[in-house]
Amino acid sequence: MTDVFFLSGWAGPETLFPGFSGRWTFAAPFLDGDEAALLARIEASPARILGGWSTGAHMLVRHAAGLFPRFERVVLFAPFLRFADSLPARITRAMAAGLATDAEAVTRGFWKNCGLSEAAVQALDFDPAWAGRLSEGLAYLLASAAPDRPVPAGNVTVVHGAADRIVRPAAVEAVLSVLDGAAVVGHHGGHWPDPTLLGEHLFP
Repeated sequence: MTDVFFLSGWAGPETLFPGFSGRWTFAAPFLDGDEAALLARIEASPARILGGWSTGAHMLVRHAAGLFPRFERVVLFAPFLRFADSLPARITRAMAAGLATDAEAVTRGFWKNCGLSEAAVQALDFDPAWAGRLSEGLAYLLASAAPDRPVPAGNVTVVHGAADRIVRPAAVEAVLSVLDGAAVVGHHGGHWPDPTLLGEHLFP
């Protein structure tokens, strides 16, 4: 049993976060199941700490009223209510079109925009079987919206990078407007929470 359940982001395999395998329960949206399947895993988890990044954080916010009281602490890295609050839908649609022709290039381009170095991006493995699942994920992001009604969130910390090119500050502010009592922590990095940042917040 692990004390942390971490729900990653779009195109977010566990290899993006070296050093945590075996220390947490990890799941990546669409690579490891759709929202309903992932929600069932979280609800059944004995973990004390719930973490989410980007699309994963969005899913947690969508179900905040039911999920947050189950955990001692919740940490949301780069959350959003609606993906279009940060990136225009045309960009997401262009990514979806690109997946159909060169899914690996689109995915590696996304990793680079998240803030990983070129060397780190090229060192990561890409599985061609991901293409269809990632396409499902983009369709989800085009349609999904979290409720905009406030929920108690005194056990929640929102973490956001000043250099985040994917989730803009206004999108994070929109999340904070519905998380009553949540703390917010800034950092100088980009969209990807590096292992040091994750360790500070998930394994203090």
